[in-house]
Amino acid sequence: MKTIKFNEFMEGSYKSKGKIRKQKMLKRSVSVASSIGIPIALTGGIGAVGLAITGVKALASSNTPTIVTASAVPAGAKEWMGEQTLSALAHVLDPVVDILVALSFPIASVVIVGACFMFMFGNSEKAWSMIQNAGLGYVLIQVSPLILNVLKQVGNAV
Repeated sequence: MKTIKFNEFMEGSYKSKGKIRKQKMLKRSVSVASSIGIPIALTGGIGAVGLAITGVKALASSNTPTIVTASAVPAGAKEWMGEQTLSALAHVLDPVVDILVALSFPIASVVIVGACFMFMFGNSEKAWSMIQNAGLGYVLIQVSPLILNVLKQVGNAV
C-alpha cells in the first residue's frame, strides 16, 4: 500500500515520479541488453553466453559504467568454446536436482503414511513394498548430487 498526499493526488504529480522510475529502469535494461546482445551477435554460440553473463554480473554489482574485458585464452577458440559448452551442460540439471531433493522428503512421507493405511486395511505385503520403495527412493534422491559430482569428476579426468 502506498500513501499519497492529497495535493499530489489532485495535481497528478505522483504519476510523474512513477514515469521517471520507469524511464530509469528502461535505460538500465537497454544497457544490460546491449551488453548481452553484442557478444552473442559477434561470436555466436554458447561461449558468448558465458561472457554475457559476466557482463550482466558486473553491471548488476555496480551502478557505474563498467567495461568487461576477457582474459587471454592459452588454447584456441574452439577449445575454449568446447570447455564453456561442457561447463554449461554440466550444470544444466542442477536446478532440477535441487527441486527433486527438496521434494523427496514430503513425497516419501506421504507414501509411507499411505503404506500405514495399507496395513490398516490388511494388505501388509503391499504396505511393506511401498515403505521399502519410498525409503530407497528417498535415499537415492538425496545421494544423487553426490553421484552426479562423481560422474562429473570422472568425465573431467578422461
